[in-house]
Amino acid sequence: MEYRIGTRGSRLALSQAEYVRERLQGAYPEDAFTVQVIKTRGDMILDKPLHQIGDKGVFVKEIEEKLLLGEIHIGVHSMKDMPSAAAEGLTFARAWKREDYRDVLILREGASLEDLPKGAVIGTGSRRREFQLKRLRPDIKVVGIRGNVDTRLKKMEEEKLDGLVLAAAGLKRLGMEDRITRYLEVEEMIPAPAQGILGLEILESNTGLLEMLNRLSDKETVEAVKAERGFLQEMGGSCHIPAGAVCRNMNNHGLCLDVMYGNETGSRQAYAKVWGDEPDMLSKKAAVSIRRQIAGKVYLVGAGPGDAGLITVKGLKAIREAACIIYDRLAAPELLKEAKADCEIIYAGKARDAHTMKQEEINRLLVKKSMEYERIVRLKGGDAYVFGRGGEEGIYLQEAGVPFEVIPGISSAIAGPEYAGIPVTHRGIVQGFHVVTAHNSKDTLSEIDFEALAKEKETCVFLMGLSKVDEIARRLIEAGKPSSAMAAVISKATTPKQRTCVSDLSHIGGKVKEAGLTSPAVIVVGDVVCLRDKLDYFEKKPLFGKKYLIPKIGAKTTGLKELLQEKGADVTEIQVGEIVKKKKIFSAEQLKSVDWLLFTSKNGVEAAFLNFVESGLDLRSLGGCRIGVIGAKSAEALQAYGIYADLLPADFNSDGLVEALKPYLTGKEKVWYFKAENADGHLKEALEAFCRFEEIVVYENCGVEVDLGDLEPLAEYNGILFTCASSVKRLMEALHTRRNALPEHGNEKTEKSEKSEKEEKTGENKRGCNIYSIGPKTTACLKSCGRELEGIENIWEARQASYEGLAELCVATSASQREPIYSPLSPQQS
Repeated sequence: MEYRIGTRGSRLALSQAEYVRERLQGAYPEDAFTVQVIKTRGDMILDKPLHQIGDKGVFVKEIEEKLLLGEIHIGVHSMKDMPSAAAEGLTFARAWKREDYRDVLILREGASLEDLPKGAVIGTGSRRREFQLKRLRPDIKVVGIRGNVDTRLKKMEEEKLDGLVLAAAGLKRLGMEDRITRYLEVEEMIPAPAQGILGLEILESNTGLLEMLNRLSDKETVEAVKAERGFLQEMGGSCHIPAGAVCRNMNNHGLCLDVMYGNETGSRQAYAKVWGDEPDMLSKKAAVSIRRQIAGKVYLVGAGPGDAGLITVKGLKAIREAACIIYDRLAAPELLKEAKADCEIIYAGKARDAHTMKQEEINRLLVKKSMEYERIVRLKGGDAYVFGRGGEEGIYLQEAGVPFEVIPGISSAIAGPEYAGIPVTHRGIVQGFHVVTAHNSKDTLSEIDFEALAKEKETCVFLMGLSKVDEIARRLIEAGKPSSAMAAVISKATTPKQRTCVSDLSHIGGKVKEAGLTSPAVIVVGDVVCLRDKLDYFEKKPLFGKKYLIPKIGAKTTGLKELLQEKGADVTEIQVGEIVKKKKIFSAEQLKSVDWLLFTSKNGVEAAFLNFVESGLDLRSLGGCRIGVIGAKSAEALQAYGIYADLLPADFNSDGLVEALKPYLTGKEKVWYFKAENADGHLKEALEAFCRFEEIVVYENCGVEVDLGDLEPLAEYNGILFTCASSVKRLMEALHTRRNALPEHGNEKTEKSEKSEKEEKTGENKRGCNIYSIGPKTTACLKSCGRELEGIENIWEARQASYEGLAELCVATSASQREPIYSPLSPQQS
């Protein structure tokens, strides 16, 4: 049979392929073996370092494609250039005897590294070699150099480099051993894993050819490959991370594996030497030794049961300092907003029927990221250990040599019932409680001692058991628990979506089904459930069960959202704009001539004072100025700089500021108004006749691309709160764009649209969506929209133009204590 051997076209690659051909031809003379040259991406890009064009796999992809297509039978590679695992459908034959594994130094002048002058320039395309050269001679300058051996030697002469570092194996295979100035021993430079070994790659299904190649293998080299490439795989398998490994058989002393590993910049490097008899165990020991030296710390953080405010102080600190966060489905999304802007955030959530990542994958990911970052947070719902798998993760990290720390979280087993008005213990009623998981890995009810639970008086708390409520109740009754015993099921506990069902054991399952509760849920059984009527505070908050939408300016969570959440509301924010500061330079002389500074927003305050600082001015420069502001937030922003406003009108709007300021003006005063570029000229028109009025643009409220994402239909919200006219316009534009982008379906109707139409005809959907305005300008903009806001019911305006005013308005309208100022359904209203 004829076998085609694929290889790259360099002189060294051809020499290696020819060596393989000759050995095979000698061993199997009845077959024919030919060499076929294949161009790879790595051969075509010679002007960039290896780590900038991908990884060592750029030398093999095209060859592997030819193997999979059946155009060649054997791919010959330098094993050190291969990724840590073979491509799918391919496999490697057992290794043949290795050539010299060492790196060598080739110098233009001199006989050793020590002979080189200070600042000598050495060329190499490997950061592994670069970092180890710097350990030997920190003063040496290392430059990147690519190409085959002949090209590199030519560049050394042309560019007057003092030397090169190359692999001894390549030079020996080319018959160029005489060019070697000095061999670099393992103690000086640890070579790349599998350096000097040929990688013979074939189709995994070609077992006959595999057997032919394996007959020519070398036992000692096979062991070396297992240990060296095993180490690379243990460390994550990345070819562009600097890593070195060489395994030697030390006769009576067994196998010795020397390894090195560093990050991409070389700021963290570690070296290790381990001994043993089994290559696989050697690679694991070496990896553990490396991680113990340079791995970052993993923090297993309990995020609490759902309410982001229940995170511990220590947990929040860890989130804010993390370089990488790997989080679960049950962790409050708001916590991720506390992370640094450059923090890598990875979702590893697991629902009952859908796992984004399996636990084994999460474990490996934690170890991998520990080698990339100093601080990694594993953010888990509830507590890290209580019915979570944080303990397994901690053990895996410890065995892998990665330091970790646990930051406990508040468990839903306690917090869930408490938010529903149910203490798990209460003096005079029950002195203890049991917490059990109702769900096992086989999606069936866990092995629970129901007889023991039924006999005890203590409260029983079941987690992860919503789908098993009926069975749990039945088993407890069968074990002797009275069917009249009280039970509660709390869905989405501690969040605004919390819902609670209470009944006796014999009816609780039906109640839960009727209510349509969804997971996660906590099940509580015991006499303490009867305390709910007296202790339930959360579900009695004035806005509990209400949903609101806030179009906001800027990425941060607004104070308005926090106010509404404190009152129990479920709040969604959508960013429609951002504040961009404008740079202005001021002088102390300019400020001396100003009598009044006016601010109508906290953004104006912050932008102006940022410019004062950048102009080299401090509070003394404002000594002759009086300051007027609109609204409490502007006043608070001033106070952050140690200044109290001289003028704060009772009405938080421009007209209120004008009327409050006029008594202080004689016509001679100089007034500076710090404003947004796109703000109207109302203040100027109202005051320029009474003073020397000047507008100073210090920021701009700019629009952003509005991501409507999974935004629900507006009619699904109890209200939309607008804090400025620009938010009205931008949300309108985004909704209009999305509406126009929806595909035409002719006469086809979706299930959702048919349902909405039916509700409209029968009058079942009467809730509508209230619109809340912070002040007159925003209201005027809303009125001009007419029916553009689909689902509008009424427009309401806050009596005081502030977040507090809007929050109070939501409470008042929810309790039907206020009438709307405008309804598009009743045009005569105004």
